[in-house]
Amino acid sequence: MSSSAESTPKVDVLIATLNEASHIAETVENSRQLGNVFVLDSGSTDGTQELARQAGATVTEHAFMNYAAQKNWGLDNLPFTGEWIFILDADERLTPALIDDIRKAVARSDGTVAYFINRMVIFMGQAIRHGGYFPSWNLRLFKRGRARYEERSVHEHMVCAGRTAYLPHYMLHLRRESLSQYIAKHIGYADMESNEWIKRKCGQSTTARTSQLFEESLFIHQWTRRNIWPKTPFRPAVRFMYMYCLRLGFLDGLAGWHLAWLMANYEYMIGLLYAEKLSQLRQSPDSPSAAMAGGTSTR
Repeated sequence: MSSSAESTPKVDVLIATLNEASHIAETVENSRQLGNVFVLDSGSTDGTQELARQAGATVTEHAFMNYAAQKNWGLDNLPFTGEWIFILDADERLTPALIDDIRKAVARSDGTVAYFINRMVIFMGQAIRHGGYFPSWNLRLFKRGRARYEERSVHEHMVCAGRTAYLPHYMLHLRRESLSQYIAKHIGYADMESNEWIKRKCGQSTTARTSQLFEESLFIHQWTRRNIWPKTPFRPAVRFMYMYCLRLGFLDGLAGWHLAWLMANYEYMIGLLYAEKLSQLRQSPDSPSAAMAGGTSTR
């Protein structure tokens, strides 16, 4: 190996998993191009752990708490040795162009401590380029110790201390699960998201200030999503019209049509679960949050 290659800062990859047997071997092999791969498993029952080990990953098991807490536990406890960490989901893949971007980025010394990565969703075998799904920027590459996830159970983002930048090429998000699995997964997401709405309603949210998480357009988008969107009437219909019409989801063909309807139904599930939980909270006089929630509108 050349001296220049030896001096290049090493990247460790963290992959959190639960029953990802259909993805994990391919994901580990793909991400090993960057450096060491650490799989943090939540108790898979489909052989994910052994498949990951066979593919060359270091596997650690830890009971699932929520998405942010699980990844933060990994950041605090896994035996990383690299100067940089890349967070990857089991159903995501690094493209050759992005791998080249990452290698160049971690070799630079310009004061940047974290990078936002763009992601393209592959749904029903089709690349989704519209509907508000692309571009989709996520902070995934960062110097060890300089970023961690906000305390939010789902749709979590990273808090970063230091200068950030954007890499030009994207990774792929491969939605290979069946529709029944997709729907089941989003029922779980809706349950967790409705819990976040309840916490915010009761003034108990521990989420970091949005201004600490995002810059410019990302700040505006996430502030609106967390503060204005829950109060918006007819959210499912608005979500469908936004994705399919305003953001040109119809250009993605049948996949864009189905995705817009599925996400509209996801919004409907969040609203139903939120209303049910708020009603239960108001009927529990012994709850310290009941007084805060009582007598207020669900919108």
